Amino acid sequence: MTTLKDRLSALRQQEREFLRTANHDLTAGSMYLTHMFILGAGQRTLSQSRGFRKMIEGRNFPSATILLRTQIDTAMRIHALPLIHDRENSMRRLMGNEVQFDRLTTLEGGKQVRLTDAHLRKHLSAQYPWIDKVYTETSDFVHLSFRHLWTAIARVDENTRTAHFMLSGIDAKRNEADYFEVCDAFFEVSRIIYRMLRSSWGLARPPVG
Repeated sequence: MTTLKDRLSALRQQEREFLRTANHDLTAGSMYLTHMFILGAGQRTLSQSRGFRKMIEGRNFPSATILLRTQIDTAMRIHALPLIHDRENSMRRLMGNEVQFDRLTTLEGGKQVRLTDAHLRKHLSAQYPWIDKVYTETSDFVHLSFRHLWTAIARVDENTRTAHFMLSGIDAKRNEADYFEVCDAFFEVSRIIYRMLRSSWGLARPPVG
């Protein structure tokens, strides 16, 4: 049976494998702004993966879940790179803080459509349907909601129908299997990002002529 320790080790190995292949796939040559965006996304993905592992090891489920949500946000934006209208100019505007990502546009049916989070989510979920559900569930942890109460429940007594709560920065004691789903989802989202980052490198070079 795959344990929590095994899952965290798999994440660590995934990070190392990306770094190894990045040295080959993400070669310098002529650098464009889109390349810089990709490199920034790679750095963010690796940093969040390391942070996620630390949160799980420290039994901090709410913070780990927020990192899963922001990892999905990264995936949505990298997945949208081929869609961005006037990509290099759009990257220039992003880098200069002239515009937010959700103000960028794509051409659909001859019309410019904004790349809002809703549009990015729909586009990514069309290829990976399971992401939509994970995105919705993790959003509850990004914004304060009653989902945070779940981690404060230390014990439930079915006989007396009472719940015991514990306020702490560490999750109430629970089976490590409760962390399996969020770890598996984080691994899969990261896998998608690493693959897209490598495949997007050539896309970043504007067409000649």
